Amino acid sequence: MLWLAPILVDAGVTVQPRRADLRAVLTDPYLNLDPGTIISFPDSNPDEYFKATERWSIYQAPTYSAAVTPATEEDVATIIRLSRQHNFNFLATGSRHGYNRHLDDLNEGVALDLSALNTIIVDREARQLTAGAGVILRDLYGPLSDAGLQIQTGVCGCTGLIGVTVGSGVGRLQGIYGLIADALLSVRMITAEGDMVEASREVNSELFWGIRGAGANLGVIVSATYEVYPMYRGGQFTVLDFVFEGKHNQTYFDLLASYMGPGQDLPAEISASTVLFWNVTHQTAQFMANWAYAGPEEEAQEVLAELLDIPAVTTRIVQVPWRNLTATAVFGLDPLICAPNRPITIMGINLRNVYSNVLQELMDRMVVYWKMFPDAVLSTVTIESFPNQATMAYPADSSAYPWRDAKTYIMLQPMFGGPSAPVAMAYLCGVRAQLAVASDYEEYAGLSVYVNYSQGDESLEQIYGARNLPRLAALKAKYDPDNVFRFNNPIPTSYP
Repeated sequence: MLWLAPILVDAGVTVQPRRADLRAVLTDPYLNLDPGTIISFPDSNPDEYFKATERWSIYQAPTYSAAVTPATEEDVATIIRLSRQHNFNFLATGSRHGYNRHLDDLNEGVALDLSALNTIIVDREARQLTAGAGVILRDLYGPLSDAGLQIQTGVCGCTGLIGVTVGSGVGRLQGIYGLIADALLSVRMITAEGDMVEASREVNSELFWGIRGAGANLGVIVSATYEVYPMYRGGQFTVLDFVFEGKHNQTYFDLLASYMGPGQDLPAEISASTVLFWNVTHQTAQFMANWAYAGPEEEAQEVLAELLDIPAVTTRIVQVPWRNLTATAVFGLDPLICAPNRPITIMGINLRNVYSNVLQELMDRMVVYWKMFPDAVLSTVTIESFPNQATMAYPADSSAYPWRDAKTYIMLQPMFGGPSAPVAMAYLCGVRAQLAVASDYEEYAGLSVYVNYSQGDESLEQIYGARNLPRLAALKAKYDPDNVFRFNNPIPTSYP
C-alpha cells in the first residue's frame, strides 16, 4: 500500500516525505531481520497484528498500517533507521497501557511492539535485575522472590516495567525504596537515528537524568538494569480490602487526612488506594479501599485499628508474601483492572497535602456526575496515597521527576459509553480544576501531574516542572531534534 506521513518539526515546518510502499519496505529480505521477528498487517496475519496492537484503552488510540515485533535489539534499531529513511511514523510500546491524548496524533503508523524482548536476569550476588523492554511488572515477582529479593513496583501487574520507569514509577513501596526510577542503574537506548547508547550515573549522565521522568521523549529503551533489595521484613505484607457505603466517606477521609495532611507523613510501611464508584445494582455511591501494610497481620490490625472501626459492607484481611501482593490486593481484581479494549482514559492530579473536606467534595461532585450522565456510570476515581520518605531522601534534581513531595495521586477515570462523552469530560475537567486549587501546589493554577497519569491537555510546566524544562529541551535537541518521539507529552527542542 502507499503510505504518506508528514513529519512535523518543532519549527512548525511540514516536511513532505516521499511516498513509500510500507509493505515492501518492511518485508524486504535484504533487511536481514532475525527469523523470530514478526511483521504483520491488518489484512494479512491479522492474529499477529492484533497481538501487537491491542491496547488497554481504546480511547483516542493510535492507528496503524503495520506492526513489527522485533526478536532482537538490533532489529529494533533497524526499524527505527527504516522509519527515518522512508519517512514513516512509529510508536514503540511494551504493554500498551498508555492513554495520553497525544497518542491519537499517530495515524496509520507502524506499531513497534517490544513484547518479545522479555528477558529477565537476576544477579543475586550483585543484587541487580536486568529486564528487557517487554517485561511487565507481574513477570518480576517470581524470579525476584525465588532469589530472596524485591523491588518497588506500581500497583497493577500488567504495566510495562520500563514504561513505568521512564515516567518515574510511583507505588506502594516508595516510602521504603523510593520511586522505581530511583532503583534504575543503567539503560541501553536506541536513539531517533537508530544508534545504540548506554546511560547511567557514570555514562551519559545527563541523558540518564532525563530518562528518569521524561524518557519516552528521548529514545527507545530496550534493556534496563535495576538495583534490587533483600525482602523487607521477610517479604510479608498484610492486605486490607474494604467496600464502604458512600455515607461513611467523611469518617474515612478524616482518617486519610490525619496521615497525609500538612506536617503529616504516612508511615513508610503503609499505602492506601481508594476507588470511588457507582454501584449500578443498588444505584448508590460506594468506595473501595485497599490498604497494604509491610508486616504481619496482627501488627497491621493494631496499627490500623481506626480504619477497622469504620463500618464496611465487605472486609477482607489476609497476609501474603510480596510475590502475591499485587495479585491479592483490591479483592484480587488485578485481571479485571488490566482487561484490554476499554473506552477509558485518565486525568491525573497530584496533591501535596490531603484535606478531608476536599475529598468529601470530590465524592459529592462524582455523585452528581453519575446521576447526570447515566451512560458514564462506569467512570471511577482512584486516590493513591503513598508514603514518600525514601522518595524525598533523594535530591530534587537527582532525576527529571519534579513532584517528589506529592503525597497523593488522584486519577479521574472517565469511561464513556454513549453520547454524553463531551459534556461528561467537560464536567470532569471542572472537577480537576477545583481539586487543583486545593492541592497545595501554588504554581500552574495548582495543577501538577505525574507524567504517567497525564491526560495530555496539561501545560509542559504542569507535567515536567518549569525548572526541568531547559535541561529536557537541550536533551531533546541532542537526541531527537526532529521530534520523532512526539506521541507522549512531547518536549520542545528549546525552552522557553
